[in-house]
Amino acid sequence: MADKPRVKAPRQRTASTSSGLDRRRRLAILVGVGGALLAAGIVALVVLGFSGGGGPSTAQGTLEAAGCTFKNYPGVSRQHITDANARPKAWNSFPPTSGPHYYIPAVYGFYTQPLQLARILHNLEHGGVYMLYGSKTPSDTSDKLRAIYDKDPRGLVVAPLPELGDQIAIGAWTSKNPGSAEVGTGHLAKCTEVNEKAIEAFIAAFRGRGPEGEPLNALKPGGI
Repeated sequence: MADKPRVKAPRQRTASTSSGLDRRRRLAILVGVGGALLAAGIVALVVLGFSGGGGPSTAQGTLEAAGCTFKNYPGVSRQHITDANARPKAWNSFPPTSGPHYYIPAVYGFYTQPLQLARILHNLEHGGVYMLYGSKTPSDTSDKLRAIYDKDPRGLVVAPLPELGDQIAIGAWTSKNPGSAEVGTGHLAKCTEVNEKAIEAFIAAFRGRGPEGEPLNALKPGGI
């Protein structure tokens, strides 16, 4: 009797199938990791975008490393005073960083004569930053502050304040919800010399974040 034709057994595909599954798993893991990294990068960019390249903690660290002091003050009041002869007394820092202030603000700019603090304070409410210096600071203080001012004068008020003595004060007033009724927080740094990096870190962290919600580009010298 003739031999029956042999029936070929089906080829085993276990190994290739397993290999294909492994490749798909690796691909899924790589896609997941890539997506996580992309998301982290987007978050980092958003944070940098809102902080202007450096937040409050960065500013504080830079200032303290430069030998300056830094302190946050709880907001006192946002009351507008129409009587130009009134003398507000509800401030909790010197110079003030929040509290009652004159209805008409100062004009943003660089001054060689002292300004009324109750007027400058209104600028801070709009998101401005002041740089004030005492009568006993180094003779080149004004020139160094002018160099910082000239780089980007938006929202800046620079003026002498003799009562500061040998100190330079940098102040701002911010709110977590600009444009709301929130009183916000005052920020005050004091230095005995001009440290450009430290002062610019302060400006980057707080300028344009006032309770009034005024856009930074609107805080131009010569007007508010």
